[in-house]
Amino acid sequence: MNLRSFQLLTLRMLNWLCTIVDDVAYRPAVIKLTLQLPRWWHCQFAHLSMKLDDRWGTGYWKSDNAPPTPLGLCDACKRRSAWLVIGGDYQADLEAGGNDKPDYLDLHPVYVCSWCKPAFDPSKKHDKTSIDRALADAKTRSISWRWRWVSANE
Repeated sequence: MNLRSFQLLTLRMLNWLCTIVDDVAYRPAVIKLTLQLPRWWHCQFAHLSMKLDDRWGTGYWKSDNAPPTPLGLCDACKRRSAWLVIGGDYQADLEAGGNDKPDYLDLHPVYVCSWCKPAFDPSKKHDKTSIDRALADAKTRSISWRWRWVSANE
């Protein structure tokens, strides 16, 4: 095994470890139980992998088939790493012949995790209040769970 193969394997393993911890730490029950604690997990393995990639120059995180990179904290739950962006692409929308009057969401992107799903009505104009309300609702839904008894016949 040459040095480059070892480096790529190390980066992949760190990202895999991050995914394993995410699968446990980002569950709704864990988030709800740890709300009173300081934020304790924020994809440190992925961030370490990205720093090592920059240092080693392997291009693992910059390739076309790279895994999604964490973008900071989720704007809704403020506990998980954000992977998705909603809005904020006003210039591209203009170039594609879109609306020339941006609304709040066009100019202020919202970063969310895969658990939080804010409900934005595309037919309505958005302002800070409506975005904040949608994010609060998404947070509530993403950290709630219901116990359900399953009968033996189901």
